[in-house]
Amino acid sequence: MLVGEIIKYYREKKGISQSTLGEGICGKAYISRFESGKVTLSPEIIYKLANKLEIDINKEIESLYLIEKHLNDWNQAIIMQRTTQIEGIKIELDQNPFIMASKHAANYMLLTGRYYLYKNLFKEAKNIIENVEKEFQTLSNYEKNLLLHIKGIYCISTFRTAQGEDSQTAVNLLKQINIAEYNNEEYYYHLALAYHHVKAKVSAFTYAKKALQFFNRTYNHVSAMNAQILMLMQFDSKSDIDFLDLVENYKNLIHNCSILGAQESKNNILYNLGEEFYKRGKYEQAVSYFEQAFLLTDKSSIKYIRRLYHFIEACLDGKLLNKETILEKIETGTKLAKKQCPIYFNLYKLLALKCKKNQSQFYQFLAEVVVPQIIATNNTSFFEQYGKMLYNHYVEQKEYEKAIEIDQSFKLMIQVLN
Repeated sequence: MLVGEIIKYYREKKGISQSTLGEGICGKAYISRFESGKVTLSPEIIYKLANKLEIDINKEIESLYLIEKHLNDWNQAIIMQRTTQIEGIKIELDQNPFIMASKHAANYMLLTGRYYLYKNLFKEAKNIIENVEKEFQTLSNYEKNLLLHIKGIYCISTFRTAQGEDSQTAVNLLKQINIAEYNNEEYYYHLALAYHHVKAKVSAFTYAKKALQFFNRTYNHVSAMNAQILMLMQFDSKSDIDFLDLVENYKNLIHNCSILGAQESKNNILYNLGEEFYKRGKYEQAVSYFEQAFLLTDKSSIKYIRRLYHFIEACLDGKLLNKETILEKIETGTKLAKKQCPIYFNLYKLLALKCKKNQSQFYQFLAEVVVPQIIATNNTSFFEQYGKMLYNHYVEQKEYEKAIEIDQSFKLMIQVLN
C-alpha cells in the first residue's frame, strides 16, 4: 500500500471528498492521481493533507510496514504455543486499520483461522476457511500451503464429530503441502497425527520423528513432547515387558510436562495411557488415568465429552461403579454431547442401553442409528469398533446377509476415502 492509499483510507473513513481535502492545498485531480499511485506529492503537501485528516503520517507508514513482521511473529508464537505473545500480537494486528486493505490480508485471515484452531473455536475457524476460499481467488504459494495446513488441522481437530471431516481427508490435504514453498516443518506433526487416525502406523511414526527433529532444533519443548507421545502411540507392545517399558516412557513424559507446565500435553498423555490399560483389560488403572484426564479438561470441549465417555465405559466394563452412578454420569455426558457432538450423543445413549443390559434395544439402536451415522460421516475409526460389533452380532445370530452388508459398507468407505 502506498502513502496515497493511506490518505485515501482516512479520507473515506472521515467521509471527506477529494475536493474538500485538497482545498487550499492542491486540486482534486492531484488528490485522485496521488491516491491511485500515479503521481507523487512533496513531503510538505503530504504533511498538510495528513494534518487535515488529523493523522500522524509517519506513524501510519510505520504501522503498515510492521504488518508483515507482526504476522511472522504471530505465526511463530502459535507454533511455539506462547499464549501471552499470541494474544498480544493479535490485539496489535486487529487494531491495524490497513491490514485488510493490504497485500497481507489473506495471510492475516489464514492466521486468524489458525488462531481459532489453537483456541478450539472450530466453527469460527471453518468460517475463516470458507471466507478465504471465497474472497481470495489469488493466493501466493506460501498462502496456498498455509491454507492446506489449516484445513488439515481443522479435519484432525474435529475428528470423531458429525461436523468434522474424516482423517483421510486430512492426510490428503497435508500431503499436498510443498515444504520448499511453505518452509514450516511443523506440519509434519499434523501429518503424523492424521496418519495415526487412519491407523497408518509406519507413516505416523516417520513423520512424528521428522516433527520431533524440527521441534528439538527450534527448542519447542512442548511440541517435542507431543511428537514423542505420538511416536509412542504407534507401538503395539506384545509382551508385559514391552508394556512396562511403554508405561515407563509415558510416565517420564508426564514428569517432563509437569516441569514445563504443559498441562494440555499432560492431559493427552494421561488419556493415552488410560487407553493402553483399557485395551489390555486393566480397567482399574485405565479408569484412574481417564479420570485424571477428564477432570483436568475443559468441560465445554469435545475432548471432555470423549474422555468422560471412555471413563464411564471403563467403569462399566470393569464393574467399578454401581449401575445408578454410571447412569447418572451417562446422563451428564449425554447432555453435554447433545449440544456439540451428535456422534457421542448417540454413543452415550448406546452406553446407557448397555448399562441397562437391554440387548435387543442395544443392537437395534446400534444398527438403526449409530452405524448409519458413522457411515454417513465416513468415520472408519468408529466403524472398526461399532461396525465390527454389529457384524459379529449378525454372525452370531446367523444373519449372514446383514453381516455381508456391513462388510460391504466398510469396503465402500475405504474406497471413498482412497
